[in-house]
Amino acid sequence: MALLQVKSVSVQYDERKVLDDVSFEVQESTITALTGKSGSGKTTLLGVLSGLLQPNEGTVLFMGDNIFKWSDLKRSRFRNRDIGFVFQFFNLFSDISAYDNIAFPAILNRETRNLHTRIMELAEYLQITDILDRNPTTLSGGERQRVAIARAIINEPKLILADEPTGNLDTATANDILKLFARLRDDKGISIIIATHDERIVKASNVQYHLENGKILENEVRKEEHKIVKKKPITRPAAKIKKKK
Repeated sequence: MALLQVKSVSVQYDERKVLDDVSFEVQESTITALTGKSGSGKTTLLGVLSGLLQPNEGTVLFMGDNIFKWSDLKRSRFRNRDIGFVFQFFNLFSDISAYDNIAFPAILNRETRNLHTRIMELAEYLQITDILDRNPTTLSGGERQRVAIARAIINEPKLILADEPTGNLDTATANDILKLFARLRDDKGISIIIATHDERIVKASNVQYHLENGKILENEVRKEEHKIVKKKPITRPAAKIKKKK
């Protein structure tokens, strides 16, 4: 069974169809690139996939379950527990530390058991241990995006939705973030859907869907088979940091 199935989704504003009969599937442990010019419907499609935007027609199945038959509360929990979000401009809280930004979704989820250990393991994995006490405004673009990715996966989601995650980064940093996404797919079995103009992401993806005027005009499967991996524990010892009270 596909992780995510999009079936005949259409979204219309006034007389304009932003999405027009869009259908595709996302398998586990894959990177899917959504491409297209600005205004082609990529960000709207991410909104539908997350359940934030209900389409005029069609539906989205997550692990075989129609998300638009769920209550608003269940969809909200779905976004917090099963989806991680990564944005072009990071969307970090500027008045709290990187550590607290990462912790925030877990606190919302009321899943704080071993939270400090989980944060430290992620920080080690993402190589941000030494910046956890710093305010996001003092961090570089690459550091902010790594913090944002840590926040996105603190609840161990099955899916990451990323909207132009390399669009605000220099070339070297964008390459590092792309390698990190590939590690998350391969090490943790996370599926990642990326709306992007970045050709490097397209080349590294398993599947590409190209949107134009709200329609998928073409798709390319780069790997016919996707090995489903088990989440690997992070065994390296975490660096010590003063535990938050």
